[in-house]
Amino acid sequence: MKRRPTRFLTAVVSIVIAVSALSGCSSDARGTGDSPVAEHRGDDSPANVTNFPDHFANIATKCVAGAPGFRAFVTTREAAPVILADPTCKG
Repeated sequence: MKRRPTRFLTAVVSIVIAVSALSGCSSDARGTGDSPVAEHRGDDSPANVTNFPDHFANIATKCVAGAPGFRAFVTTREAAPVILADPTCKG
């Protein structure tokens, strides 16, 4: 009995569509879909925020908890955070 390549292709395409549709449900625009922290509390202290005029990304910065000597910078744009060495960040 010969397998039809179209059935196999249809199954693969259906799986790819289902996985991509379901993975889109795991996050949202406000960042509340972040990875779970397994009942551990993170550093909830406020960040230092620099507000720029309209059409420019705002910047938030704070020392990285658990990594003395490093500071994280994030923007309101969809970009990865930047982590730089900062001697003022103490453990």
